[in-house]
Amino acid sequence: MMTVFRQALLCLLLLWLPVSWAAEPSWLRSPDNDHASVRLRADTSAVGETRLLLDVKLEDGWKTYWRSPGEGGIAPSIAWKGEIPTVDWFWPTPARFEVANITTQGYHDRVTFPMVVRGRSPATLSGVLTLSTCSNVCLLTDFPFSVTPTAQDPTFAHDYAQAMGQIPLASGLTDSLHAGARAGELVVEAQRAGGWTAPGLYLDAVEDADFGMPQIQVDGETLRATVPVHDGWGEGAPDLRGKSVTLVLADNGVAQESRLAIGEAPAIDNASLPLWQVALMALLGGLILNLMPCVLPVLGMKLGSILLVEEKSRRQIRRQFLASVAGILVSFMALALLMTVLRLTNQALGWGIQFQNPWFIGVMVLVMLTFSASLFGWFEFRLPSAMTTTLATHGGNGLSGHFWQGAFATLLATPCSAPFLGTAVAVALTASLPTLWGLFIALGLGMSLPWLLVALRPGLALHLPRPGRWMNILRRLLGVMMLGSAIWLATLLIPHLGLAGQSSAKESVNWQPLSEQAIEEALAQHKRVFIDVTADWCITCKVNKYNALHKDDVQAALQQPDVVALRGDWTLPSEAITEFLKKRGQVAVPYNQIYGPGLPEGQALPTLLTRDAVLQTLNDAKGVTP
Repeated sequence: MMTVFRQALLCLLLLWLPVSWAAEPSWLRSPDNDHASVRLRADTSAVGETRLLLDVKLEDGWKTYWRSPGEGGIAPSIAWKGEIPTVDWFWPTPARFEVANITTQGYHDRVTFPMVVRGRSPATLSGVLTLSTCSNVCLLTDFPFSVTPTAQDPTFAHDYAQAMGQIPLASGLTDSLHAGARAGELVVEAQRAGGWTAPGLYLDAVEDADFGMPQIQVDGETLRATVPVHDGWGEGAPDLRGKSVTLVLADNGVAQESRLAIGEAPAIDNASLPLWQVALMALLGGLILNLMPCVLPVLGMKLGSILLVEEKSRRQIRRQFLASVAGILVSFMALALLMTVLRLTNQALGWGIQFQNPWFIGVMVLVMLTFSASLFGWFEFRLPSAMTTTLATHGGNGLSGHFWQGAFATLLATPCSAPFLGTAVAVALTASLPTLWGLFIALGLGMSLPWLLVALRPGLALHLPRPGRWMNILRRLLGVMMLGSAIWLATLLIPHLGLAGQSSAKESVNWQPLSEQAIEEALAQHKRVFIDVTADWCITCKVNKYNALHKDDVQAALQQPDVVALRGDWTLPSEAITEFLKKRGQVAVPYNQIYGPGLPEGQALPTLLTRDAVLQTLNDAKGVTP
């Protein structure tokens, strides 16, 4: 009896297997692409429409693309055979990939695309699926298919509902959403009650525009995403104002798709600070510039020149210092004009970028040598017929020399990133043009404050010690400082001459080239990332190395196996470094940032580093160990 039962059970199993095999459509593979498998299923259970599911499986390290791939790749497409009604293709929320500074949008591992054929579909759906898949190389593969819609698949309804659950909603994520454009950027702002956890932004293509990697900042319930925009040909940035953009905003498993009209981007700073606070930062930043080692010798020489005035006339002192103030203010307005021209022509903007030009550096070296020689008493020019002679002028009744002293002090200040200065300059270079000019004038006023103080109260200068032998010592000291500055400037020509500079003996960290891809790869491996963007002409960068980066405990921390140290060198013009800084709302160096499991969005460090700040932030980047 048991034998008969077993035989009957075996017969039923053999009869059931072909039915189950027939109900499970086979996966399609191509001999030209063994990294991807696809499957198409169709169901007629719904009234008045045929539902389809396109399943794509990818091997590890491979990806395919969203309907708008981004700066590279091709979206999946189907060329249907015969006459077929309208097909609605639904796209799940994508992920973002960054490779060699090219950002793309798509999927990895496995993805299912739901589709709906409206109206009466043919008995058999046939066509060719074209699928682009990429890893280190990219393959474009055709998958011919033919599928007969049925209502016999018991798992289809569940799979279809699950796939539609991955499609962005029309609302429900944001309370408000706006998009605006300015030169080279698209700015998206969103409000969400309860705040944001891990937001992502994905943009549909806009005609004649390519979008770069969004830089997302969250402040409580407010999200602001700044997206670089270019025309794809390197010829500039298109004006998106007046156009529309479709985007998907996702956070913590919830996604919303919206179509927005693009207006004017708000002209506010990246840190959302009130304008009066930024103006105050500009004043303080300009004031602190006088204490920087690149400016202090000029101010010291200026005060020393008062001692050469025999009668120490209050009126004469006032006029001389006001002339220097005029030189400072005119120079800052000239810088504002330069930045305006660069912005209108979509060129790189940055504080101190003129030090990337070898001709500018050469002229500055000659001027500094002239100052130094004059202070040593080797010669003294009094005729203001040329810039170098004007810059070397001391005393006398002519005011042009004092004007050029102020202008020269401004030029020497540009490689210095004093506290408060970076924020103010970053706001100025991304705000409206009137705001840019206003903040640069505020910077000039801040730097002019010590000079104005003497001009308004000449009695302060009259309290200086009487002339004596100490004056010759002071002049030689100032001359040594000027000569040192000239030698330092001359060393900046080394990279332009194709010569390699010697690395510091204190440097034992294995620095890797900076790139967005390197950051993403390190975070994917749950490592911490320390970023240092520097330049040889940046005085503050050298101060940071001495005060923090070259300290033994910091060097040891940066050599930990879970720390990746990335360095970007802005000594010479670099479009990649400029774009990296721009994405983070920065226009000056030094710039330091730390990422990690505990700081997935990254945390920028203060302009002036301390060992404690570096070590504490590196520790915070570890996150909570489970």
